Amino acid sequence: MNNNFFVEYHTPNAGILIRVKNVLHREKSKFQDIKIIDTYDFGKVLLLNDKVMLTEKDEYIYHEMLVHPAMVCHSSPKNIAVIGGGDGFSVREILKYDVDTVSLVEIDERVVALSKEIFGCFWLEDPKVKVYYEDGAEWIKNRSGLDIIFVDSTDPEGPALSLVGSEFLRRCKEGLSDDGIFIAQSESPFYHKKFIRDYLKRLNSVFRTVKPYIAPIPTYPGGIWSFMFASNTISPASIHRKPSLLLRYYTHEIHSASFILPKKLGEFLYK
Repeated sequence: MNNNFFVEYHTPNAGILIRVKNVLHREKSKFQDIKIIDTYDFGKVLLLNDKVMLTEKDEYIYHEMLVHPAMVCHSSPKNIAVIGGGDGFSVREILKYDVDTVSLVEIDERVVALSKEIFGCFWLEDPKVKVYYEDGAEWIKNRSGLDIIFVDSTDPEGPALSLVGSEFLRRCKEGLSDDGIFIAQSESPFYHKKFIRDYLKRLNSVFRTVKPYIAPIPTYPGGIWSFMFASNTISPASIHRKPSLLLRYYTHEIHSASFILPKKLGEFLYK
């Protein structure tokens, strides 16, 4: 914090600047530095290692675009896993559908506790939700019968690095049902194109169908974010049902458009 502003540098020369009202909480957990700030333009903001994880102003775009493309393409998802995402907002989106179980796998229990306390994530108390305070790369071993796996992780560094590796992806494939879907956030197309291309190649070595898609997230690096849709049997073009009515961003039209990549990005990823 500097003169009541939070600054996150996306490169040595560029970043985002947000004016801060108050620092609501700060601590160093076993895994990372955690801050929650109240801001003038974006409401409450969760920072992990001084990077924006979510803001009250725009989190719905990210979480709707992470969750709903898979939820409408699967004909009847009942058993869901979220790896990472300890803030709980992905779980909120999943619970807008008739599911049986949601397993939230978060390595840092303090993120979950603070999300309940400060962001009011009461839905994490839903009896359908089971929270595991474990490394997702270990938890996924010997799992089976999951309809959808969402990887809602931090940037691929530190504990999250194992969540983008080939072994983890193979474990996820084995943990899915035959018609299962794997979804993951995959960083900024503006700043992290090489990572996205390498990740796409690893996913293609594991799943038959892999499609990247994008959405605008104003407070994330570059203002645009990417996701991966992967399955052995389901295409993201096959929409089986209507989305929840309780949405602010996602629609079937947005779904279709999000898989159309900008020309130069598509050329780079598939060259």
